Amino acid sequence: MGRSAPSEAALRRALVDVCRALHARDLIGAGEGNVSCRLGPDRLLVTPAGASKALLRPADLVVVDLAGAKVRGRGRPSSELRMHLAAYAARPDAQAAVHAHPLTAVALTVAGLPPPNDVMPEASVVLGEVSVAPFATPGTDEVPRALAPLLARHDVVLLERHGALALGRTLAEALDRIETLERVARVAFLARLAGRCEPLPAEAVAKVLAAAGVTRR
Repeated sequence: MGRSAPSEAALRRALVDVCRALHARDLIGAGEGNVSCRLGPDRLLVTPAGASKALLRPADLVVVDLAGAKVRGRGRPSSELRMHLAAYAARPDAQAAVHAHPLTAVALTVAGLPPPNDVMPEASVVLGEVSVAPFATPGTDEVPRALAPLLARHDVVLLERHGALALGRTLAEALDRIETLERVARVAFLARLAGRCEPLPAEAVAKVLAAAGVTRR
């Protein structure tokens, strides 16, 4: 028999744990970032707008429908809710979405440098191909429009000068992807400081993916 879906209480605790982990690992600060997960076939659980994610409690989270209307909760849903709605519409397989501001990864977009694709085995296996969405005004419809061509094919997307969005089958997987993105971006940055940053050859990437049993999207 398959495992039953997590209860709403369990998802609320897990989502808050992810928010605290993002803050503890310096992937967000102040009121930055937003996190969501599916809560049944037509509901999402999302972080409230303007709240410090380090101080969130499970009861602070907001329930919305797939059109973005609030169903339950005291606060307003995240100002980036439209980005989350677009992600779930494009990716029925995604159960969770994490938007954070990983410093090194965002710095690469400010410098006009390419995303850290195939720099390390972890990049190939955990992240897949990372793409960069052009700059869009945060909290507006520009963000989902910029992401629209990329969401179906990428689990991780960098938003130019803004942050990153990671999708996952679980909240933990989406968090792992954001954390891995920042670590690989840091390696790429340090390699550039040391002289050059060369990706793994395509044949090496193929071997890495085969060994891990991963098929690229």
